[in-house]
Amino acid sequence: MRLCQPGVIAPAMVRDGSLGVRLQDDRSIRPATDERRRLQEYGQVVSQIDRTRTWLRTRDPLQVVDVLLALLFAGFGLATVWKQDLTDGMREPNGFAVALILITTAPIAFRRRAPLLAVAISSAAVSWHVLIGFPDGLLPLAILLLSYSVAASSSLRPAIAGLAIIWAAVAAVRIGDAPGFDGFAAGANLAFNSIAWGAGLAVRARRETVEATVREAEERANVERQRSGRMIAEERLRIAQELHDVVAHSMSVIAVQAGVGAHVVDDRPDQAKAALEAISATARNTLTEMRRLLGVLRDEDGNRSHAPAPALSDVARLVDDVRAAGVPISLIVDGEPDHLSAGIELSAYRIVQEALTNVIKHAGPLTQVDVRVTHTDGEISVEVVDDGRGAAARHHHTGASSGAVQSSGGHGLLGMRERVEMWGGTLEVGPVDGGGYRVGATLPNAATT
Repeated sequence: MRLCQPGVIAPAMVRDGSLGVRLQDDRSIRPATDERRRLQEYGQVVSQIDRTRTWLRTRDPLQVVDVLLALLFAGFGLATVWKQDLTDGMREPNGFAVALILITTAPIAFRRRAPLLAVAISSAAVSWHVLIGFPDGLLPLAILLLSYSVAASSSLRPAIAGLAIIWAAVAAVRIGDAPGFDGFAAGANLAFNSIAWGAGLAVRARRETVEATVREAEERANVERQRSGRMIAEERLRIAQELHDVVAHSMSVIAVQAGVGAHVVDDRPDQAKAALEAISATARNTLTEMRRLLGVLRDEDGNRSHAPAPALSDVARLVDDVRAAGVPISLIVDGEPDHLSAGIELSAYRIVQEALTNVIKHAGPLTQVDVRVTHTDGEISVEVVDDGRGAAARHHHTGASSGAVQSSGGHGLLGMRERVEMWGGTLEVGPVDGGGYRVGATLPNAATT
């Protein structure tokens, strides 16, 4: 039969005549129950170690350090008090001395959380210890550490109160004429504790300065992140407006040219060819502008596109594109530009571009369009006027409000308004007397901005 678990040494068995089988005495025999008990004990030890490690991980490391310091000071205090030579009037340390030593050193464990309370308890305990006549050993070092802690971990008022408690304890011991505590010892205690308190005060001031500097740096970084976010949002809005202006204008021209080409391809192939060439040129110009706009996004090599932005000098090309689309158009430029900034020139160019786009989309191909660019002292004005013989004229004669015509421009008219307001200019949009539609914008030049 089986008497033990697998792996457990089986007991040696001998046969006894009258008693049958009995276990022979053997030191190597281990009953199965002993094996299970040892495994259980091992599991309990491992569990306790795991619980201890978990507790240590959840504790503040500084708190653990303070607990270890308290234990260290308690050990040194006990050792030095018992080994110190007794002078006249001193008493042999006993169990009560042990209690006072532990009360003196225990507050070190919470010297950061409640420094004033720690100073008060330790000062009272060590004063009582010395007044009774027990040797002080290295217990004054615990008070020295707490003097530093109350100044380093408290605001100014509790720190001053902590120093006052220490001074009062030293005065009480001196007045009580404690054995071995003469005037020199009292002065030395006051001096060393004051120095430690001053060092703690300096450390606290330095820490507060560093924390204030870190807070200011974090606030500046936060403001910079917000500013960068606003700049990114503004840049995205600008790109969206630019893309709208470019694509809307070009697609309008291409749509008109494609319609003309499809209409005359059978009867006038030369005119259809010219329309296709105009479509090709418009498409190429549009691709070039889109590459410039999207060039703010870095390419694979980390480079940026630095193609020049459109300027007022490019308005003539816009007029040629519209004229090639079959719309009668004229351009008049009055005056000479006077140090216009690139941003103002780009805004003026986009306003003209969007106005011409609306003409092509809404006014019809038979509309006469007049574009005027006027440079005066301190400002620049652009004006686009059609005679109202197309879709806009129908809106006007049927009594449609100017708001309806404006709303047909959609995001383009909103973009024009934002461009003008950005530079502090004015924008006028609406029907004109006698039929037609007018877009006029006035922008200050660089000298007034």
